[in-house]
Amino acid sequence: MPRSAATVLATAALALLAAHGPAQAQERVQPTDAQLDCAGIAAEQQRMKALMDAGNSERTLGTAAAGTAANVGTQVATGQVAAGLFGSLGGIAAKLAGATAQVQTETALGPTEAAREAATRATARHEFLTRLAEAKACAAGGSGQALSAQAFEQLAAAPAAGTLAITPLSAASVAPALAEAPSLLPADQLLDGKLTLAGKTVFLTEYRVLFDMSGEVNANTRGGYLLGTDYGSTRATVTYKVPEPDIAALQAITDRAYADFKDRLAAAGLTVQTTEPEGGGIYTATEVGSAPGAPVWVDQNLGHVKRRLLVFTPTGTRFISRGFAGIGAGNIGKRVEWGGKNWEALSVTQTINIAELETSGSGSSIFRRGSSAEASSSLTVGLSPGDFLVQSHMGSGLIRMSEPLPVPGAFANFRTVKTFDSDKDATSRVVGTLQNLMGQGANKVLKVEKEVDVDGPALARLSYQGLASINQVVAQRLAGR
Repeated sequence: MPRSAATVLATAALALLAAHGPAQAQERVQPTDAQLDCAGIAAEQQRMKALMDAGNSERTLGTAAAGTAANVGTQVATGQVAAGLFGSLGGIAAKLAGATAQVQTETALGPTEAAREAATRATARHEFLTRLAEAKACAAGGSGQALSAQAFEQLAAAPAAGTLAITPLSAASVAPALAEAPSLLPADQLLDGKLTLAGKTVFLTEYRVLFDMSGEVNANTRGGYLLGTDYGSTRATVTYKVPEPDIAALQAITDRAYADFKDRLAAAGLTVQTTEPEGGGIYTATEVGSAPGAPVWVDQNLGHVKRRLLVFTPTGTRFISRGFAGIGAGNIGKRVEWGGKNWEALSVTQTINIAELETSGSGSSIFRRGSSAEASSSLTVGLSPGDFLVQSHMGSGLIRMSEPLPVPGAFANFRTVKTFDSDKDATSRVVGTLQNLMGQGANKVLKVEKEVDVDGPALARLSYQGLASINQVVAQRLAGR
């Protein structure tokens, strides 16, 4: 019985590739590497280069030519059968079958997933072999210098190029860094606003530190239609996440920053009470910050950029509950009472962001042919959107930051753990072909997931340096300097 046109179309659209065998695992450092001479290193590098080339997913001219030939051949063969059965639908079936054959051929000629994984491992090993050749002075010719067992072990233990040797984040690993005196960064130019505290009794009601631990950045273009051409949409999304933040370590950083702030206030000649006055204040700090087993999160959504942060307060203190309007109006009766006593209270909030998030934003695909987004390692100290750096409770004084303070230095590795690219996915490319046949532009999607390996000592040192730098300029600003 003849098959329907829908069956012909479905068969062509759902055709999948044959599975390829798994590639052999390739470790970065092999047990026999210590015995390699320069000739052996060069031969092993050539073998790694072959694996790297085999896993290259770039579309070559040969691949494209083979795919085009398969497309044309399949269209001719399918058209001869389908045209007689389905008339005008035969032409559509022929085009779809040809496009499907092209996708199959190009993908089959391209690397398998196992080959791409092998290429990634081979790249890391090739980089190690290059270091080994440099250590043995192979450029000078001959078999190279001998390396002691200790020297080889140090070379093998060194992190790959572009990566940081990681000491896990813990209270113990951050303690030495927090014991060091920080080198202050210039930050006064980043502050905007003024508070007058002269002659007032001042209470520090809350001091919060927010730590960026995960987030997302995205970009997109909307599909459009112009002069008879349909342009498909594009979307790029990158997520990042610290898998298991160590609460105790982040608490230690917060406690050290708080002690530093109080010291700098005293050095600036300011007397600030850190306990709530009898009878309470205009605002009451009732919320408990993050604790082991009980993290407190706050989400920030700025459209294309989203962050999720852990909220911390110094040990033994709490923070003020916030709503849509921030901390709100507070206790009006206490406000009148405090005005007569010439009292003032302050809220201080600083944020540690660990990721630089870049986005091309949004727009029409008619004018922009793609979308780009990226998340990379970069530590800054700044404002939490919707908050102020310093907010007075009695008066209307505020101190803001015009932009975050960058703190230079490496502190984490952002590892890509999963990627989906519709341009490299056979099924998505067939769906795109279907859209083209219906007169629509193909929609393209790129999704990247990253995990963040944080080095404890480095994160503590840079965070403390940034927090102390802001503490210093805030203390000077509050002192009227």
